[in-house]
Amino acid sequence: MPGSISQVQMLYHPEEDRILFRVNSTTNQEFRFWITRRFAAMLLRVLAEHAESDPDISTQATLEARRAVQDFKQEQAINKADFNKPFREEHAEFPLGEKTKLAFRLTCKRADSILKLGIHPKIGEGITLQIDRNLNTSITQLLLSAVQKAQWNLGQQVVAAAAIADEKPVIN
Repeated sequence: MPGSISQVQMLYHPEEDRILFRVNSTTNQEFRFWITRRFAAMLLRVLAEHAESDPDISTQATLEARRAVQDFKQEQAINKADFNKPFREEHAEFPLGEKTKLAFRLTCKRADSILKLGIHPKIGEGITLQIDRNLNTSITQLLLSAVQKAQWNLGQQVVAAAAIADEKPVIN
Protein backbone atom coordinates (compact mmCIF):
# COMPACT_ATOMS: atom_id res chain seq x y z
CA MET A 1 0.00 0.00 0.00
CA PRO A 2 1.53 3.31 -1.04
CA GLY A 3 1.80 5.72 1.88
CA SER A 4 1.02 4.78 5.43
CA ILE A 5 -2.36 4.19 7.00
CA SER A 6 -4.30 7.37 7.70
CA GLN A 7 -7.72 5.95 8.68
CA VAL A 8 -9.40 2.60 9.17
CA GLN A 9 -13.13 1.94 9.30
CA MET A 10 -15.09 -1.27 9.87
CA LEU A 11 -18.87 -1.20 9.61
CA TYR A 12 -21.28 -4.12 9.65
CA HIS A 13 -23.77 -4.17 6.75
CA PRO A 14 -26.70 -6.46 7.64
CA GLU A 15 -27.99 -6.65 4.06
CA GLU A 16 -24.64 -8.14 3.00
CA ASP A 17 -23.99 -9.94 6.32
CA ARG A 18 -20.45 -8.67 5.93
CA ILE A 19 -18.18 -6.05 7.41
CA LEU A 20 -17.05 -3.23 5.15
CA PHE A 21 -13.34 -2.70 5.85
CA ARG A 22 -12.02 0.59 4.51
CA VAL A 23 -8.49 1.96 4.69
CA ASN A 24 -7.37 5.45 3.72
CA SER A 25 -3.70 6.12 3.11
CA THR A 26 -1.76 9.30 3.72
CA THR A 27 -1.49 9.57 -0.08
CA ASN A 28 -5.32 9.84 -0.33
CA GLN A 29 -5.90 6.33 -1.62
CA GLU A 30 -8.82 4.22 -0.41
CA PHE A 31 -8.97 0.43 -0.30
CA ARG A 32 -12.22 -1.43 0.37
CA PHE A 33 -12.83 -5.05 1.29
CA TRP A 34 -15.83 -7.07 2.40
CA ILE A 35 -14.95 -9.15 5.48
CA THR A 36 -16.91 -12.36 5.99
CA ARG A 37 -17.38 -14.19 9.27
CA ARG A 38 -14.68 -16.71 8.27
CA PHE A 39 -12.22 -13.96 7.36
CA ALA A 40 -12.99 -12.00 10.56
CA ALA A 41 -12.13 -15.09 12.64
CA MET A 42 -8.79 -15.48 10.83
CA LEU A 43 -8.02 -11.78 11.17
CA LEU A 44 -8.80 -11.75 14.91
CA ARG A 45 -6.50 -14.73 15.43
CA VAL A 46 -3.60 -13.10 13.55
CA LEU A 47 -4.05 -9.78 15.39
CA ALA A 48 -4.17 -11.58 18.78
CA GLU A 49 -0.98 -13.53 18.02
CA HIS A 50 0.80 -10.32 17.01
CA ALA A 51 -0.27 -8.54 20.20
CA GLU A 52 0.71 -11.49 22.40
CA SER A 53 4.20 -11.56 20.85
CA ASP A 54 5.06 -8.23 22.49
CA PRO A 55 8.13 -9.01 24.65
CA ASP A 56 6.94 -6.58 27.33
CA ILE A 57 3.94 -8.88 27.78
CA SER A 58 5.28 -12.33 26.93
CA THR A 59 8.28 -12.10 29.28
CA GLN A 60 6.20 -11.41 32.39
CA ALA A 61 6.41 -14.26 34.92
CA THR A 62 2.75 -14.43 35.94
CA LEU A 63 -0.59 -14.22 34.21
CA GLU A 64 -1.51 -11.25 36.42
CA ALA A 65 1.64 -9.38 35.43
CA ARG A 66 1.09 -10.12 31.72
CA ARG A 67 -2.49 -8.90 32.00
CA ALA A 68 -1.45 -5.71 33.84
CA VAL A 69 1.16 -4.82 31.21
CA GLN A 70 -1.26 -5.71 28.42
CA ASP A 71 -4.02 -3.55 29.94
CA PHE A 72 -1.62 -0.62 30.39
CA LYS A 73 -0.37 -0.79 26.79
CA GLN A 74 -3.89 -1.21 25.46
CA GLU A 75 -5.10 1.84 27.35
CA GLN A 76 -2.20 3.90 26.00
CA ALA A 77 -2.92 2.83 22.40
CA ILE A 78 -6.65 3.50 22.66
CA ASN A 79 -6.03 6.94 24.19
CA LYS A 80 -3.88 7.85 21.16
CA ALA A 81 -6.52 6.72 18.64
CA ASP A 82 -9.22 9.08 17.39
CA PHE A 83 -12.34 6.93 16.96
CA ASN A 84 -14.62 9.97 16.57
CA LYS A 85 -13.01 11.47 13.48
CA PRO A 86 -15.29 10.98 10.44
CA PHE A 87 -13.93 8.76 7.68
CA ARG A 88 -12.58 10.94 4.86
CA GLU A 89 -14.79 10.50 1.80
CA GLU A 90 -13.72 13.19 -0.65
CA HIS A 91 -11.37 12.92 -3.62
CA ALA A 92 -9.97 9.48 -2.88
CA GLU A 93 -8.24 7.40 -5.52
CA PHE A 94 -9.15 3.71 -5.72
CA PRO A 95 -6.08 1.76 -6.91
CA LEU A 96 -7.99 -1.56 -6.70
CA GLY A 97 -11.13 -0.06 -8.25
CA GLU A 98 -14.21 1.51 -6.68
CA LYS A 99 -16.01 -1.82 -6.38
CA THR A 100 -15.46 -3.37 -2.95
CA LYS A 101 -13.42 -6.60 -3.14
CA LEU A 102 -14.27 -9.73 -1.16
CA ALA A 103 -11.37 -10.51 1.20
CA PHE A 104 -10.42 -14.12 0.52
CA ARG A 105 -6.77 -14.68 1.45
CA LEU A 106 -4.88 -13.39 4.49
CA THR A 107 -1.09 -13.34 4.62
CA CYS A 108 1.04 -12.24 7.52
CA LYS A 109 4.69 -11.86 8.35
CA ARG A 110 6.24 -10.36 11.44
CA ALA A 111 9.29 -8.12 11.27
CA ASP A 112 10.24 -7.18 14.83
CA SER A 113 7.18 -5.42 16.25
CA ILE A 114 5.57 -4.78 12.83
CA LEU A 115 2.96 -7.10 11.37
CA LYS A 116 2.86 -7.11 7.57
CA LEU A 117 -0.75 -8.06 6.94
CA GLY A 118 -1.85 -8.87 3.39
CA ILE A 119 -5.52 -8.82 2.44
CA HIS A 120 -6.24 -10.26 -0.99
CA PRO A 121 -9.30 -11.12 -3.09
CA LYS A 122 -9.50 -14.58 -4.67
CA ILE A 123 -8.37 -13.09 -7.99
CA GLY A 124 -6.50 -9.83 -8.47
CA GLU A 125 -4.45 -7.49 -6.38
CA GLY A 126 -4.75 -6.89 -2.67
CA ILE A 127 -2.95 -4.72 -0.16
CA THR A 128 -0.28 -5.18 2.47
CA LEU A 129 -0.66 -3.14 5.64
CA GLN A 130 2.18 -2.50 8.04
CA ILE A 131 0.68 -2.62 11.52
CA ASP A 132 2.45 -1.76 14.75
CA ARG A 133 1.04 -2.87 18.09
CA ASN A 134 -0.79 0.42 18.72
CA LEU A 135 -2.55 0.23 15.35
CA ASN A 136 -3.24 -3.47 16.03
CA THR A 137 -5.14 -2.46 19.17
CA SER A 138 -7.27 0.03 17.22
CA ILE A 139 -8.01 -2.38 14.37
CA THR A 140 -8.89 -5.14 16.85
CA GLN A 141 -11.21 -2.71 18.66
CA LEU A 142 -12.99 -1.77 15.42
CA LEU A 143 -13.26 -5.38 14.28
CA LEU A 144 -14.65 -6.58 17.62
CA SER A 145 -17.25 -3.82 17.56
CA ALA A 146 -18.36 -4.79 14.04
CA VAL A 147 -18.39 -8.52 14.92
CA GLN A 148 -20.56 -7.80 17.96
CA LYS A 149 -23.00 -5.77 15.85
CA ALA A 150 -23.12 -8.66 13.38
CA GLN A 151 -23.90 -11.04 16.23
CA TRP A 152 -21.39 -13.50 14.83
CA ASN A 153 -20.52 -16.03 17.47
CA LEU A 154 -16.81 -16.45 16.85
CA GLY A 155 -16.17 -18.26 20.13
CA GLN A 156 -12.50 -18.55 20.98
CA GLN A 157 -11.35 -16.02 18.37
CA VAL A 158 -13.41 -13.29 20.04
CA VAL A 159 -12.34 -14.40 23.51
CA ALA A 160 -8.66 -14.30 22.48
CA ALA A 161 -8.99 -10.92 20.80
CA ALA A 162 -11.07 -9.49 23.64
CA ALA A 163 -8.15 -10.20 25.93
CA ILE A 164 -6.23 -7.70 23.82
CA ALA A 165 -8.88 -5.11 22.99
CA ASP A 166 -11.25 -3.32 25.26
CA GLU A 167 -14.78 -4.60 24.64
CA LYS A 168 -16.45 -1.18 24.68
CA PRO A 169 -18.31 -0.60 21.41
CA VAL A 170 -16.68 1.89 19.10
CA ILE A 171 -18.56 3.97 16.60
CA ASN A 172 -16.59 5.25 13.66
